[in-house]
Amino acid sequence: MATAIDPVCGMEVDEATATETAVHEGKTCYFCARGCRLDFEDDPEKYLDPDYVKGHH
Repeated sequence: MATAIDPVCGMEVDEATATETAVHEGKTCYFCARGCRLDFEDDPEKYLDPDYVKGHH
């Protein structure tokens, strides 16, 4: 099982079953829920910044 980290909230997401994804600069990002994906799409650079502190729900 391949897992990814939701860039918005930091939750672990199973890539095989994730229903919310977005492609940014050629890379697929996986999200735990629609809200995280929408937040990411509004400002992807904010969530990809290494200094961004991910907040769990």
